[in-house]
Amino acid sequence: MDPNSREYETCLCRHVTRGEIEDFIRESGLTDLKEICEKLNVGNKCGACREQIQEIIDSVRG
Repeated sequence: MDPNSREYETCLCRHVTRGEIEDFIRESGLTDLKEICEKLNVGNKCGACREQIQEIIDSVRG
């Protein structure tokens, strides 16, 4: 599956999709990786998705 698809499971440990992360960023206004990971409970188990989450943050911010 395309990592840019909203249905792409970005955080495999927590089963959170790119779309869920994008929506959270837009709704919350948060742009700090650490804060987003804490609030969404992603990127804090194995950490493998943190780079992808940062890319999502950057793309939402434009």
